[in-house]
Amino acid sequence: MRNLQNAQVLVFFALVLPLILLPIAAYAVDAAIATSAYSRLVEVTTRAAEEAVQQIDVTRLRAGGGISIDVTGASTAVEDFLGSAEPNARLVDLAILGEELRLVTTETVVLPFDVFGSPGLPLHARVTARTAPGYDNPSSRLPLPVSTF
Repeated sequence: MRNLQNAQVLVFFALVLPLILLPIAAYAVDAAIATSAYSRLVEVTTRAAEEAVQQIDVTRLRAGGGISIDVTGASTAVEDFLGSAEPNARLVDLAILGEELRLVTTETVVLPFDVFGSPGLPLHARVTARTAPGYDNPSSRLPLPVSTF
């Protein structure tokens, strides 16, 4: 009788355990893929914003109007960088306010196990970048020490 009970417990675990563990494993795989894709999207968006913020409006700068971002050059830089680094990412919004640039991108990631309700999970990344003027005089230029012999 005792062997029969042990066998029933074994059959119970053999049938119920996959019903519990498989969804947890599928969730873990989907969550890992989604987190990795989101991290990559944020990295690519940040690098695209850095590329875009370097597009200085040279005409305004030479006219004495200060440093500002060239809108056309920034848009082109973002599109080119996103196209080469992450082809599935799309530009949602690019706002330039003087020296500040705000960039929003999106990407839909296809998950293998569909735990989150739909096979495609939309991800969004928002990044802000700002231009900063360089230095007027190099600070590394110190007077040479005078040596006496």
